[in-house]
Amino acid sequence: MTSAPAHDVLAEMFVRRGVLPLDRREELVQLSVERGQTLPEVLLSSRVAEAEQIAKAYADELGLAFMKEIDVTTVPLSVAERIPITYAKSHKILVLSEDDTHVTCVAADPFDLTALDDVRTVFDKAVELTVGTSDTVLDAINRVWERKEDGGAGLKGDAKLEEDDLVDILDTDDEAPIIAWVNSLFSQAVRERASDIHIEPEERDVVVRYRIDGELYIARRASKQFISAIIARIKIMAALNIAEKRLPQDGRITLKIAGKSVDVRVSTIPTSRSFERVVMRLLHKTAVLKDLSELGFAVREYALMAELIQRPDGIILVTGPTGSGKTTTLYGCLNRINEPSRNILTAEDPVEYELGGIHQVHVKPGIGLTFANALRAFLRQDPDVIMVGEIRDKETAEIAIHASLTGHLVLSTIHTNDAPGAVTRLVEMGVENFLVRSSLIAVMAQRLVRVLCPLCKVPYTPEAHELEQLGLGPARIEWRSRRNVNSRYLPHGLRYRYPGQDLPADLIFHRAMGCADCLHKGFVGRLGIYELLLIDESVGKLILENADAQSLKRVAQQAGMDTLRDDGARKVLDGKTTVEEVLAATQEDVIIDG
Repeated sequence: MTSAPAHDVLAEMFVRRGVLPLDRREELVQLSVERGQTLPEVLLSSRVAEAEQIAKAYADELGLAFMKEIDVTTVPLSVAERIPITYAKSHKILVLSEDDTHVTCVAADPFDLTALDDVRTVFDKAVELTVGTSDTVLDAINRVWERKEDGGAGLKGDAKLEEDDLVDILDTDDEAPIIAWVNSLFSQAVRERASDIHIEPEERDVVVRYRIDGELYIARRASKQFISAIIARIKIMAALNIAEKRLPQDGRITLKIAGKSVDVRVSTIPTSRSFERVVMRLLHKTAVLKDLSELGFAVREYALMAELIQRPDGIILVTGPTGSGKTTTLYGCLNRINEPSRNILTAEDPVEYELGGIHQVHVKPGIGLTFANALRAFLRQDPDVIMVGEIRDKETAEIAIHASLTGHLVLSTIHTNDAPGAVTRLVEMGVENFLVRSSLIAVMAQRLVRVLCPLCKVPYTPEAHELEQLGLGPARIEWRSRRNVNSRYLPHGLRYRYPGQDLPADLIFHRAMGCADCLHKGFVGRLGIYELLLIDESVGKLILENADAQSLKRVAQQAGMDTLRDDGARKVLDGKTTVEEVLAATQEDVIIDG
């Protein structure tokens, strides 16, 4: 048990170090006692202080060094694992090195005297202590123990186990070769931020590919003789029928990997090579949801979306292909408006993130729980905000429209190439034009582009044809400077600068290179590019006239809407991505004359 100082003593220290406001001291100390949490935990949950501020306060008070980052490549596994991983995680302490006289440790809580005494006892040496944040220490512990994967760490999780009953993949010691091999697939995928794992039988071997930031990469190969055993192992974990090899199957695995809860959706299909192909989608249940401000919106789009989601009624649609980040955007919107005063219900397939304070339903068409039926039930649950995973048919669309017209805000997705296309798609489903005009308030189209690694991206001077491709050529810029921007697109008198205007003479773009930090791929993560169509009077009039998508787009652009490529150009100008990424993710824009 932690031998921490009394709440008052710790509070006094945090006040002295400027971490805890004096006027909130009593309130937060009392909250700590009531919740049974440590004072640092309360400071973090109440957003009074950041983790780094707390760690630095500890370090300054005790005269210790603060470690912002931990280089785990210098940590000997043989030294670190003398303290069991479960104990290390529980006490948030990691042994970094050992010499003849002392051991060096990093800890999140330097007042945890029990842990320090135990380390001193195990090594029979003096302890030299440094301080890091809880997340930094836990991440370092996980990365150090991940090295054991090649030594045969096994998977003892089961698809039917509750999350709290799962054994961490890195805490196990199963040396069965196939179990160890499959286990290493998952742990490597999590370490490299893969969203999907593909296991593909080829003529002579088995190829494993990871999808990272939207791109597939070959991760490893195995002898073809092991394909049956590998697939059987995965099927057992996913509770599938291992004897059925002629038909597709779908299953689910729940795992804990390096302290992270991961939901794995498994899909198998038979192939012409007499073996099955397996694709697994990894969903991180403990992933931190992004706030609306972290999604990469331009100034205009961010200001508008922040206002639109506060509306009491209407429909907001997010559109784009599979894997374009639509669900992340919707969760960001829900996260922003998630308050005790609102009753928020969602119907999803599947539920990808667990949101506290929001009531989520996993639709199951096989038993009759469709999006449409879930929506009907929601209307009897006194909702304020409804999110439906996707509008796929006329029935779902009409119920969503009915909900919006009776005083509910409805958020959903639809599959179209751009924002104006969503309007015509609803009409093609059979929804009356006047209902679309009355209920729809905005459509957001989006794509994802890869973000350049900040450590190795290479600057260069762009060619004229690259500027033209991005819509930054002289003709397009001249049109932008002449267009009449509708003030309704600019809330609170917001001034908006269009991409391409006032371009600097020494314009610099960047291209990918590759380094150890980005696993030699040149990119780290992805960023959204957006196109926001507001349904104002001019667009609404065209909807009633049954205008096509190109006409809607033309009028919206004249009123101030930037296209996907316009926003992509802005990201290129900011040095966040490349010309090639934007061109691959967007269609050619309409150039408007007049």
